Amino acid sequence: MTTTEQPRRDAAATDHRGLGVLAHQDCLRRIASTPIGRIAFHDAGETVILPVNHVVDGGSIAFRARWDSSLASAVNQTSVAFEVDEFDALEGTGWSVLVKGVASTVYDEEASERFEKLLGDQWDEQPEGTFWTSIRPDEISGREMRVSRRECGCC
Repeated sequence: MTTTEQPRRDAAATDHRGLGVLAHQDCLRRIASTPIGRIAFHDAGETVILPVNHVVDGGSIAFRARWDSSLASAVNQTSVAFEVDEFDALEGTGWSVLVKGVASTVYDEEASERFEKLLGDQWDEQPEGTFWTSIRPDEISGREMRVSRRECGCC
């Protein structure tokens, strides 16, 4: 590019593979639009990935866990990961959002009540003995395939 050329301002950001890079707020919106995500953490020397119902509250992601579950070991760890995605095989479109951060127990009753209201439909009924965990994101990133197979003319 010469000094007189200006970069296109309407061009969406892409990564090295040509996938669209999602803005921070778009990542949060997509996490909130998907009722089930996956939490990844270490337990007894192993990497564990489990599905959870979750909510987005401001910039944090919250989910419930049982005190006697392996998921409870994710709380107060140095690092957890949370991921949601969507893929349409027919269209060849999709997206994925990854959150890296630290999970901690929520002791604030007002926050817990707010999470309950936000939760809506759940993966499964939550028995007694559950608590809310909140992930404070250190990093949120998202990618999407923006061109469907029908639009590209390849299929």
